[in-house]
Amino acid sequence: MLCVLFLAEAVRLPSPPQFSHASRACAPTATAAAPAAPAASKLMPPRDREDMLQQASACVRAARADGINRYTLRCFLDRENVLTPPDESWTGGIMQLYARASPLVKDLLRSLSTDVAGVPPKLSEQRLDESGVDGASVWMAQSSQPQNDAVGFCQPSTEEVKAISKLSEQAGSRPVLLVNPQWKERDDPLDALSRKEGLAGMLGNFLGGKASTEAELARLDFRDVYTLATYRCRGSLIYLQLAYPNGWTAFYRQGVEDETWKPLIAGVDARPTYQEVEQALQDQGVPFRLTEFDSVV
Repeated sequence: MLCVLFLAEAVRLPSPPQFSHASRACAPTATAAAPAAPAASKLMPPRDREDMLQQASACVRAARADGINRYTLRCFLDRENVLTPPDESWTGGIMQLYARASPLVKDLLRSLSTDVAGVPPKLSEQRLDESGVDGASVWMAQSSQPQNDAVGFCQPSTEEVKAISKLSEQAGSRPVLLVNPQWKERDDPLDALSRKEGLAGMLGNFLGGKASTEAELARLDFRDVYTLATYRCRGSLIYLQLAYPNGWTAFYRQGVEDETWKPLIAGVDARPTYQEVEQALQDQGVPFRLTEFDSVV
């Protein structure tokens, strides 16, 4: 069985899986029944975990068809049959998130893998942290045909960037996924500090800013292909969705009693800002509410 060469100085694994060197330049194999990424006009927030998995895998397939082999995905997690953002609103710590995220990465890799002669690829997981409390792991999909191998990092932190770099360089054209990385999508003050030059930038990166992480992932050609996010604006519920190759789409619902997501902004390259969403709500005549639970003001 062909495996992944996993040499990470910062990560000590008891029995590291390995990729075969013989096929590092293999072209991707097409999968016969692969669903196409939905058009922007048909894109909607996922109804449930299965719908989200189908959307995410379709985006990865579309990106791979365009020659992209490194992907970042930020998915919601299933909690009591409800898709829930893995953010500050989640009750519980990183290990509770990991318990939901790890099976998601496994199922995502399985949906992307190709059976060979009716034999599915072998799926295996290894933890990335010696302590076992950081909630990070790597899933391997190992096939009898090396071009069908794939790797999925589950909740990697900035401490795993060296491991990501080494594995990505060994993987060649085979897909490598980062699913729900622990660094935030949006900037915080430390991120802004880490982008400064000189000592200030070094200090920002040392304290947890993500500028150096983003620079390394850009060097490795990782692309954001699927992202979900929600928040409130003017008392309406906002759902942001990035789905390759359609770009960003914003949907809204007029409070908790409104059960229908309606398009607000569609197919833009950059994530819509809060101000752009607010202006779009006003342009569409969506009334203002103090909260999503209130009547129109």
